[in-house]
Amino acid sequence: MKRSVILLIPLFFLLGFPTITEAQLSYDLLEGEIKNSPYKVAVPENWADGKVFFHVHGWRPADAPHEANLNPDDPFYHSLLNDGWLIARTASTQNGADHETYTQSIYELKRWVESNVGQVELTILEGESTAGTLVLQIAENNPDLADGVVAMGAFVELNDPDSDSFLRAYPEIPAVLMSNLTELDGPVAYAAKAENAPVKPVLRPLLRPGHVNVNHVERYDALADLQSRIESGHYSTITEGTREMPDRETGSAHENGSIINQITNIDWYFGNLELGFHPDELAGMGIEQGQWFVLEIDGQQRDVFYGESYGDVEQGQWVAFPHANDHILVARNHEHAANTVGVQIGDRIKILPK
Repeated sequence: MKRSVILLIPLFFLLGFPTITEAQLSYDLLEGEIKNSPYKVAVPENWADGKVFFHVHGWRPADAPHEANLNPDDPFYHSLLNDGWLIARTASTQNGADHETYTQSIYELKRWVESNVGQVELTILEGESTAGTLVLQIAENNPDLADGVVAMGAFVELNDPDSDSFLRAYPEIPAVLMSNLTELDGPVAYAAKAENAPVKPVLRPLLRPGHVNVNHVERYDALADLQSRIESGHYSTITEGTREMPDRETGSAHENGSIINQITNIDWYFGNLELGFHPDELAGMGIEQGQWFVLEIDGQQRDVFYGESYGDVEQGQWVAFPHANDHILVARNHEHAANTVGVQIGDRIKILPK
């Protein structure tokens, strides 16, 4: 067992998360493997009321790391730990999208928590992309596994029972469908078909384009609303979920007509880069969505289309768009941007008008 102590930083207050009254937040970080499924569990100090939050990841390439990635330093997870949530993550027995085996891995980890940590009283599952579909399938077919689910950017197939994304639209536990505008048709159809389900789902649209383009505040509010619904039984069938991020200092510098910042995060499964720029800074340089700009990393220059989502360019081309957390996300469509240019978090990056 590893005891970790994390120092609280002003970011909590900037993001509008609950106020932390103690100088430090302590948790136990437990990790291992159950039947070839890696897991990580963060247990807040004096965990007592049995609240468990599972984040279920979406599809991963076969050659991606096979791991249960959990970073308790993420502001969202900071907030949950402070609220007394145990946070659990697992992966299926192998990368891919086998929903049946992934569901069994979640069952196994929940049983492990009850045997090794303590009694589970409330379980919430949050899934993204293909895992958004998976948590809805769990709400329909395995309602004993959770008390409620949040499905972010779920793929919805209502007609083909042989599809991995097939859903009966018959949830037996509370379900929140949180999707960006460009992917709202499926969740809307699901909610309409689920009119006579044992528990009606809640639509939670995000008023921006993209795929799982969600910020930490929006995730926190969705979880809080779902918990309130479970405990009170009161809810609205549709709730607008868009939340703005507070102003922040970016630390960007200007040099000879360019703007300079750094890589703040990398998705190593798909190679996407998150840059510290604020979208307003690109607009201030005359770079608007629908235009191309030049991205320079360690002397390498790439032409990047400034659009709205990954599919705005052909396979292999570079694309950027504003992320919900007010950073800039850069990707190569169906390619690994980070490996292409050999970068790490913290590397200096420059943007120039084209």
